[in-house]
Amino acid sequence: MGMPTIAIQQILHGMNELSFGQQRDTDGLVMSWFTPESLEVIKQMDFSDKVIWMWGAGMGDCWLAKRCKELHIVERVEEWIYKSAELLAANGITNTRYYHRPCNEGSGAQDMYCLIPDDVKPDVFIVDDAYRYECILKAIEMKPCTLIVDNFMQAFVFICPSAVEALKPYKYETYECAAHTDHDGVNKWKTLIGEIK
Repeated sequence: MGMPTIAIQQILHGMNELSFGQQRDTDGLVMSWFTPESLEVIKQMDFSDKVIWMWGAGMGDCWLAKRCKELHIVERVEEWIYKSAELLAANGITNTRYYHRPCNEGSGAQDMYCLIPDDVKPDVFIVDDAYRYECILKAIEMKPCTLIVDNFMQAFVFICPSAVEALKPYKYETYECAAHTDHDGVNKWKTLIGEIK
């Protein structure tokens, strides 16, 4: 079944406009939508022989796929998969696989959403969509790995003391966006980067 025309138009429009904090790399590709401060660290990381598992597709899929061996992406919205796959094809990228897992946060679908096939052994986990706490636990379960969590302890997005508690035994840093203003006065936009060993 084809994608509705209105959905295609909305996605195309959205893919041409950058939102607050989004950036293009020197090659023109939109980078993953993490804090600018964390991207400075991520750009220095060598993922060339790494398998990345990411929850949440986006405009930065091409940029990330070009930096790693394999990219596996779970996405709840089918339209994002269509558009992201189209951009990958246009850029000659063939190392990415999408998993459509439609569900709503809090609907009890966390086991289905967090499932990783037996034949995929991720080195890096990126958490940037639904069931963030459960996704963090899945990454910890599959250690050792690098863990990147966007919107970590960010107002209006993901405040989870249980996640902080689960990560206490591991080394991580959070990179706060100094220019972020849409918050509760305390909990700005942050991206966590950690080593789970």
